[in-house]
Order: sequence, then structure tokens, then C-alpha cells
Amino acid sequence: MIGPMSGPDASAFTRQFVEEARDRLRSLGDLVLKLEVQPDSPRLIADIFREAHSLKGSAGMLGFADISQVAHQLEDLFVAAKRDARILDARAIDLVFRTIDVMTERVAELAGDPPTRSAVGGLEQPAAPFPEKPQSGTEPAPVAVTSANTAPSQRTAPASLRVSAEKLEDLAHLAPELVIHRLTAVERHAELRRLESVLGRLRDRIREARLTSATRSRPAELAEYADSLDTIHRRMRQLVRQVGDDHARLSLIAEALHQQVTELTMRPVATVFDSFPRAVRDLARNCGKEVELTMTGGNTALDKRVIEQIAEPLVHLVRNAIDHGLEPSPERVAAGKPPAGSLHIAAEQHGNRIRLSVRDDGRGIDSAAVRAAAIRRGVVTEQQVEDWDHARLRSLIFEPGFSTRTETTDLSGRGVGMDIVRVVAERLGGSVTVQSEVGAGTTVVLDLPMSLALLRVVLVEVHGELLAVPTAPIRRIVHLARRVAATQTFVELDGEQVPLMSLGTLLRMPGTSIGDTALLIDVGGNPAAFIIDSVREEQELVFQELRGPIQHWMLAGAAILGNGEIVPILDVQALFDQLAVPIAESAVSTAASVVPSSEVPGRVLVVEDSLVTGELLKGILVGAGYEASVAHDGREALEMLHRSRWDLVITDVDMPEMDGFELTRKIRADTLLCRIPLIMVTSRDSAEYKQMGFAVGADAYVTKGSFDQHQVLDAVRRLVRDGRPPAWDGAAT
Repeated sequence: MIGPMSGPDASAFTRQFVEEARDRLRSLGDLVLKLEVQPDSPRLIADIFREAHSLKGSAGMLGFADISQVAHQLEDLFVAAKRDARILDARAIDLVFRTIDVMTERVAELAGDPPTRSAVGGLEQPAAPFPEKPQSGTEPAPVAVTSANTAPSQRTAPASLRVSAEKLEDLAHLAPELVIHRLTAVERHAELRRLESVLGRLRDRIREARLTSATRSRPAELAEYADSLDTIHRRMRQLVRQVGDDHARLSLIAEALHQQVTELTMRPVATVFDSFPRAVRDLARNCGKEVELTMTGGNTALDKRVIEQIAEPLVHLVRNAIDHGLEPSPERVAAGKPPAGSLHIAAEQHGNRIRLSVRDDGRGIDSAAVRAAAIRRGVVTEQQVEDWDHARLRSLIFEPGFSTRTETTDLSGRGVGMDIVRVVAERLGGSVTVQSEVGAGTTVVLDLPMSLALLRVVLVEVHGELLAVPTAPIRRIVHLARRVAATQTFVELDGEQVPLMSLGTLLRMPGTSIGDTALLIDVGGNPAAFIIDSVREEQELVFQELRGPIQHWMLAGAAILGNGEIVPILDVQALFDQLAVPIAESAVSTAASVVPSSEVPGRVLVVEDSLVTGELLKGILVGAGYEASVAHDGREALEMLHRSRWDLVITDVDMPEMDGFELTRKIRADTLLCRIPLIMVTSRDSAEYKQMGFAVGADAYVTKGSFDQHQVLDAVRRLVRDGRPPAWDGAAT
């Protein structure tokens, strides 16, 4: 028996074998999936035999006897299948897939990837012998797969050269530099044209001066100047024309080179799609369902960094469609549908963006069931969703912790899958939408940029400086009254109260001007408005990552404009993380004249389910000298109230688990807590809600629409200092 090859060339041959084996194993998987649907196809049996035979030969030549032996067993099975295709029953197909899996893991081990199980042991002793005669009994229905992309075994491979990914990455970083210098050349060309114009005007003025009486004493000297300037002007005009021609050629070359390099670092979506037929087959069998899978657009190319991150969200969408969306065959037949459910995965290019969709023809999303499950799991309260339409209710499936399942299984019930879909989409600068009709099915669409090298931004001016904000999280641009921008920390936009903050203050930029324009930005369902001086324009820029000492946690990167100006690109998530800090600092000056710096006037518990609003309120209190903590719902607040002493509670009304009204009732009914003053801060501004707040025991009721931090601090100081009014002695019921 030939042992594994050794010597200086061994590693090179091993790398080549790994690449070849991966292609053949992938092709084997695709062919076996098709064979499961067409078990008596001589062509498919012959193709599988040929792939197994080639893999056996390559492994044997390099001394990988374990892989060679198992491939030989696979080859023997399909030799027998040529004589009698009936031996390829469900049990045999399952064994073939397990064999392919074990060989795949062994190849991964050769490539240096960590194995997920003992690959060698699995190869040397297969789980069960291949069948030699047909098996009787009921077999699960196979998964039919159709794809608009050419099957791997049918592709004609063009001539290729293997290049390390690191070299391609370096090239990809250099290509945008050429584009930047091309833009700089445009500015230089424009400057030359301006100089040409200046020279022309100067020549004309000297010619005119020759005719005036004041200069007639020096006609020869002026004539010499005029002739010299005329010569220089002609040469300058010639130079401008030549530079313009050079720039035009450079632009064409730079654009073509940038496009080619970008394409080098892009990969077809098929690299993700190719794993779905097998995954859908296994999921469908585990769920006891029949599924017909179709895939289109696999040849659409995407940035490698996008490809690497979309696999997990797509897996969650496919799993959700099979487990939750598609019905079992009897239920489908009773509803007048075909017994096999339809699952379609597609990729479509729209300009410089791609839309990935997962569509099924199953039950659809029942908004009432989503509403009930969200309330049951504490994702939202009943009051929060009472006026929501179907589209907004459907969006709850992307909330952390949401699931319609009451029991946890291997596939669902944990409430994490769809949340990951939204998080990844937003991290890539994209979005996710869902469309559904009860009884007809559901379509989930991921809208993503095709490349992360180019970034669409809005250029804004803040305190005289130019900044770039990615367009993806910007909901809209709004104009505010200067009084609102200068005095309020909340503003009502799109029917909800959102935090309002000067972007210049947040970034600690010099200057005190307050503009009347704001960007309404939404990150993870938490909106906030950031005041700016003005919006200049929207542009697509070459994104440059910041490295070394110029890195800054508030910046995602930078870009170079055509005039050579470097513009920083803001990290929107970092803005939200920092949102409460400047408010806390501004509150310090408000409280400094009232509270000595060495004295802590009291401990305040803020109860607020919105992370941004909770941190804003905490920042105001800490800035005024108070000790403050945040509880994210009523239940957590009660636990914290019983663990330590508190001088005041500030609570929101609409919260999961336990709302502000119920929390206030429980505080007033508890003899240990009933004397703690309580302020309600909420977006509910109707007289009915205000009356209800006072009825359950609130000492003050503040609406976010008219929120003024100075008035709130006055109420806090009064209630912490004086306690609850005498009328509230004893526990309330």
C-alpha cells in the first residue's frame, strides 16, 4: 500500500488534492440529490460512479488510503446500481450522504481545518454496509431541487491560476487608491484651466495698457511682455489640452482596473446556495414534510466579505420557512395545495445592491398569533401593540426572544434565529422586509450592498466640519424650529417621541452653533434625531478602513473626496452608545449651583425598556449628582427595589413583562415601598392616561413630547427632598 507522500512537494500536492476533492465531493452531493428524485437515471448513476472513481484514484496516488477505500466502496455500490437501480432506496441514499460527509471532514482535516468529529475513524469503519438488494417499506419523499444555475458537473472550467486570498486583498486595497488619484487629477486639471484663464486676462490687460497715455513711454517693453505672455498662454492652453487627454485615458484605465479588481474579490452567491439542497433535504425529512426547492440568481457576484456573512441569515430563513411556514402534506392537500411545499431562494441585482429572497407557499404569518406570542414572551406589552397594523406586527418576528413556539426543539423555540437575520443585514448596511398572506405564504427579502468597498453616504456639515453618515440607517432628514433644537431633548417624529441631540456636542467638536436640520437615524428599532448644520449632498465614496494610531472608536472609516479632502465616516452604532454622555455633562452645570460636589443627594431608579431613553435619563440624573440605575421592565424594577434603598422611581408606561401602571400599583400596595416618590415619564400624553397615572399613585406625570430636563430635575429635587405628599400616607390599593 502506498503511504502518504512526503518530501518538499508533498504540501503542494496535498493542497491541489484538497481543492480537487472538495469540488468532487460537492459535485457528488449535488448528483445524489438529483438521483434521489430520479432513482432510475442511468446518466446520474454513471456520473456519480465517475466522480467516485476519480476521487479514489487521486487519493490513492497521494497515499490517502482511507479516502481511497471509502471512495472504492462508493464506486462498488454504483457498479451494482447500474445492474439494478432498486438497491438505491432511502437507506442507501442516507448512507451515501453520510459517507460524503465523512470524506468531506477528512479532506477538511488535510486542509488544516479543525474536524467536527473523528473523521479517520468514520472513514475506516462506515456506519453500516451498503445494501446489496432492494429494501421494502415506506420511504420518505425526496426533496426536488431545481436551479437556474449550471450544475457543477456540467460547467466548463476556464483556464485559471490560484492566487492567495491575501494577495487579492492587498490588490483590492490598492485599486481604490487609483480611483482617488484619478479624482485628484480632475481637480488638478480644473486648476490648470483656471490658471490658463488668469494668464489670458493678464495678457489682454497688458495689450490694453499699450494703448493708454500713461504707458506710451514704454511701448517696446510692454510689447515684449505681451508677446511673452501670449507664448506662455498658448503653451498653457496646449498643456491643458494634453492633460485633459491624459486624464480621459487615465479615467478609463482606472475605472476598468478598479472594476476588474473588484470582480476578483467577488464571489458568486452560488457558493452559499450550493449547500441548500442538502440542508433542505435533511430539514424536510426531520420535519416530515415534502419540499420542492428552486434557486435562481446563483451567478450573481457579491463582495467576499458580504458572502461570508450572509450564509447564517439565509440558513435561519430557510429553516424558518420549512419548520414554521410549510405545512405537512395532509394539511396542504386538505387546503387544496400540492402535497409538496414550494421553497424558492433567489438573488437579484438592482444597481449596486442585491436582493436575496426566501419565499414559501405555506401558512403565511398570522398577525394575531404573532401579537399574542410577542405579549406572552414579554417582547411587547398589550398597550404598545393595540394600534399596530399587520406590517408592523409582522416585524416583531425579528425581535430578540420572539418565537411562536411554546416548546423548544432542535430547530426552533429559542427566539434567536430571525433576530440574527436583522442584525447581520443592518451590520452590512442593508435591511430586511417581510411580506406575507395567510394561507398563501411568506417572502422575506434581504436588501444588501454588493460591495463593502463603495459606501453610500450623506455629507453633512457640523460646526463647520464635513462629516459622512452612511445612508442605510437614516430614516429621513427633518427640519426643526430653532427653539426646539436649542431647548428640547426629545422631539415627536413619525408619531413617536425620540431623543434629540446635537451631533457636534456628541462628538465634542468645538463650536456652539445649533442648526435647524436633523438626521432621524434608526438602529435596531431605536430611533434618535441628531442635529446638524446642513446637508451638502449624497455620494458614493470609496470606503477606507482606519488603521494604526489614526483609529477612533467613533469613526467607521474615512474617504477621500475628488478635491483631495479627507472626510471621516461616522460609526452610527458608536453614536448611539455615546448618546447619553453629553446630556449628563450638560446637566452637571445645571445642578452645580444647587448640589455640592461632595454630596450625593439621593438614589434614583429609572425604569425604561428603551436602551437609549433609559441611558439619557440616567445621564441627566448622574450629571446632576444623583446615583442612578436603570431597570428594563417592571419585574426587574421590583427586584431592585427590594434589594436596596431608593429615594425615587422614574418609570415609563409601555414596557414588556410589567407596564408602568402595574408597577406603580404594586409599589403602592407594598408597605415597604409605598412611601417612595414616583414620576411617570411617557409618550402617552392624553388626559385619560395622565388621570390613570395619578389614580394608581404617580406623584408627577411628564410627557416626552414636552420633556424639559430642568423641570424634571426640579421635580426630582423636590420629591427626593420632601418625600411623598401627606395624602399618600399608607399603602395604596
